[in-house]
Amino acid sequence: MKRLLLLMLLASGLLQAYAQKQLTKGKVLDETGQPLPGATVRVKGTNISSPTNGTGDFQIATGETTSPVLIISYIGYISQEVAVTGDNLTITLKTDARSLNDVVVVGYGTQKKSDVTGATSSVKAVDIAKRPLVRVEQALQGTTSGVTVQSNSGQPGKGISVRIRGASSITGGNDPLYVIDGYIGGNLESISPGDIESMEILKDASATAIYGSRGSNGVVMVTTKSGKSGKPRVDFSGWVSRNSLPKKLNLLNAYEFAQQVNLKGDVAGTGHPFSDAELANFKNNPGGTDWQDELTQKPLAQNYQVAVSGGSDNVKYYFSYNYLDQPGLLVNSGYKRHTLRANVDVKLNSKMDLKVNITGLLPQSHNTDFSGDITDPFAEASMWDPTSPVKDAQGNYIGRSKFASLATNPLQNMMSRSVDGKTSNLTATGVFTYRIIDHLTFTSNNSYELQNQQTQSLFPPGTNEAYNNNDYAKVENARYRSWQNSNFLTYNNRFGKHSLTVTALVEQASKMNNNTIAQANQLSTYSLGYWNLGLGKTQTTTSGYWSDALISYMGRVNYAFNDKYLLTVSVRTDGSSHLVDKYSTFPAVALGWAVDKEGFMANSKVITGLKLRASYGQTGNQAVPAYSSIAQIGTAQPYYFDGSTPSVNTPLGTPVSSSLRWEKNTTYDVGVDMELWRGRLTFTADAYNKKVTDLLYATDNPFYYGGGSFQRNIGSVRNTGIEFSIGGMPVVNKDFKWTSNFNISFNKNEVLDLGGQDNIIVNGIGSAQQGVSIIKVGEPLGTFYGYKYLGTWKSNEKDEAALYGKQPGDTKYADLDGDKKLSGGDLTTIGNGMPKYYFGFINDFAYKNWSLNVMFQGTHGNQMFSFSQPYIMGGLGDARDATSAAILDMWTPEKQTDVPTYGNQNEIKSSRYVYDASYIKLKNISLTYAVPASLLSRIHARSLDVYISAQNIWTITNFPGYDPEVTNATNAITQGLETGTVPNPKTYTIGVRLGL
Repeated sequence: MKRLLLLMLLASGLLQAYAQKQLTKGKVLDETGQPLPGATVRVKGTNISSPTNGTGDFQIATGETTSPVLIISYIGYISQEVAVTGDNLTITLKTDARSLNDVVVVGYGTQKKSDVTGATSSVKAVDIAKRPLVRVEQALQGTTSGVTVQSNSGQPGKGISVRIRGASSITGGNDPLYVIDGYIGGNLESISPGDIESMEILKDASATAIYGSRGSNGVVMVTTKSGKSGKPRVDFSGWVSRNSLPKKLNLLNAYEFAQQVNLKGDVAGTGHPFSDAELANFKNNPGGTDWQDELTQKPLAQNYQVAVSGGSDNVKYYFSYNYLDQPGLLVNSGYKRHTLRANVDVKLNSKMDLKVNITGLLPQSHNTDFSGDITDPFAEASMWDPTSPVKDAQGNYIGRSKFASLATNPLQNMMSRSVDGKTSNLTATGVFTYRIIDHLTFTSNNSYELQNQQTQSLFPPGTNEAYNNNDYAKVENARYRSWQNSNFLTYNNRFGKHSLTVTALVEQASKMNNNTIAQANQLSTYSLGYWNLGLGKTQTTTSGYWSDALISYMGRVNYAFNDKYLLTVSVRTDGSSHLVDKYSTFPAVALGWAVDKEGFMANSKVITGLKLRASYGQTGNQAVPAYSSIAQIGTAQPYYFDGSTPSVNTPLGTPVSSSLRWEKNTTYDVGVDMELWRGRLTFTADAYNKKVTDLLYATDNPFYYGGGSFQRNIGSVRNTGIEFSIGGMPVVNKDFKWTSNFNISFNKNEVLDLGGQDNIIVNGIGSAQQGVSIIKVGEPLGTFYGYKYLGTWKSNEKDEAALYGKQPGDTKYADLDGDKKLSGGDLTTIGNGMPKYYFGFINDFAYKNWSLNVMFQGTHGNQMFSFSQPYIMGGLGDARDATSAAILDMWTPEKQTDVPTYGNQNEIKSSRYVYDASYIKLKNISLTYAVPASLLSRIHARSLDVYISAQNIWTITNFPGYDPEVTNATNAITQGLETGTVPNPKTYTIGVRLGL
């Protein structure tokens, strides 16, 4: 708070230094009388400008100008000049030819929204500011049709899965291509959400084909903020959040657990492990140790950003600094991030412009590396013995228990380990623009990224690794470099009724990475942590290097006749170092018809905007590692030729494909954009068919050929779907405004071909998930594979159960091959992790100086294959005893449930543990108060917003685990698999936004 007050005082002094003698105040409204926050007010003939605040109010110093005139502008409205005749003005702006005239970024240039022929969506800075976001991807969740965003882990600093129109590649990346200020494949972590001006999502192939090989999964274009001419502006924002576990699993308390252990002893004939005295003590104190509480905390997260911007007509600047401190939900874990940004725009002369963007990123993580496995401390917490205390009478951790899990005390495991990641990332982008002659412009976009990363790991006594005699310390160092050079000519002209834009591009890019890993096992002392690997009983060192290159040529033509009939044609050729058949060409064509500009609709007062679109296009994917087209030499265990001296063994690696081609994504799309009552209601709909052929996949190599796997093209996948977005202002009056937006997307995924095979069985993630996923012709990606659970054998099925060697109360599975036993022939598809549809529903309510934002988001039709649930039912792996309260509903002759009795096989690969993971979440609710201009003038501030908000506080779902949103998925095959993943936290936030 002291820092905030000091900042306010300093900024106040700066503003007073710039203050002029004449101060004019006013309010900017739309045609309905509603305030327009963010409108620009500028003194004509000067660089003096000021934006309106959240209630449309402004104040501006007009200086010594005689009879000053203000120019008021706002996107989508006609600019207006107003003579200053008093010190309190009210200005009403009129809508400018509908919102379809907004300018959007489309890649290698911009277009009027009315001229765009592809399927695109936008997210603006004003929408991003409504939520306290940590990562850029969160701004896309629930806001855009055709885009599904999933937080795969609640661990801080972890990436977020983004899918545009479903998954296409089997094991290759399915995340979209991110283009940051023209830098293709930029690092999203390097952007603070507060630095974003807008985000454009390119969804169909006609829009993404200009990026060729890298646009097959859609494109997200991020434009960061730039300075505006005028006096310096200081913007500060900060928030503090309290995070907590969204829910707890329903587990047994100490008394219930002891009872169940004794009951299990009765069934097994081993007696009662817990005495009557112990049971009586637990009955009087039934709680025991709650390991979920022991492993988690309710941390305070903090985020602060300060930005300074301004400039003249020739030089504009935007500088910002962001600091994030985000402790994890798990004790002894957390993430910190420092982000620095400098954006400078220079008008060199009447023909040449230069834009330079530089970003520095310094993230640090501590114990956030869990992949989600039964051996992770958080997963083990739900399997540990509630009758065991955390520490003994002497204050030492109790390392192991006789009951429940065989693993280490999860709190001891969590507190003993250290995995510390530190990264330094520098990205620089320079854009040089030269206007050669009228209508012809040359642009050169050059980007360079340098990243150094170090991860230091320590697993000393007290960890699971140490109990397995594998305690170690490890240091990993990696250096990554990337550069891109894009040069393109743009011809833009309008003659008569014809409008023409032609773009020609040559682009090249390259990436390089080298790494070194040093590990020491069984150190003589761990008092020095990971700082002296020479203390290890054994040491190993490995290193690696890879590089790749891409060269591209692209041509695009945008043509419009009479602003009604629209055509976009593009062709791009890419060459990749990853493949055998290195070059491929990707064409695209799109048509648009602005129906609203036809004569028969000229006088329509209802439909004020209507455009029909249709497109076809191809993109590609080089979804294989570098050197996949080159046969390699491997390394193996040393061989002792003389019986004592080890010699390096370098056997031949696996063979490679003789024809490794691009994955090709062919998409057809039809769409409509409609605007009613001059923007009071907007509607967009798209239908698409997206087929991916020549799928790249790592195929197992027969052992007689050396084993291992090699990359090859094996088949095809199709996504078909339809998406809708509808928004508008249901209520608008003088003091109250309600803005609403709803989007919903339906997608069907199907595997069409696997190169002659019917199916491919694959492993999941972690030690428990072996052979649990299947790629099968006719089924979608993300399909689960296992036994179909039918419940328990009931008393009236005693004779039939006996045929299977079972009795009432035992597990019952579908006998698909009729051999009267559970065998491989009974394995089948048992579910799928891909949603049938996903949606977002956002409502904004504004009443005078108050505003309320409510956002719902959800999915339907997707399932979760949980590997946490079977382990807490006991009898699997290191889980000896059940800890789940569901065991209390066990089958008895009097209560014949579907929870089997003790002594039965708890089969993990079973539909018993496949759950409906559909959900509806109240993703965000925030209440904001905009301080009136009359009070702001006293502190010389432009704007001041104070808000409170909450995220993930309410969920409707049938999933019994922590969070239906999180999974361990690493690719399209494994989506929907879950093993002890840290959930997204429930969050309460208080924040402030201050403009000086």
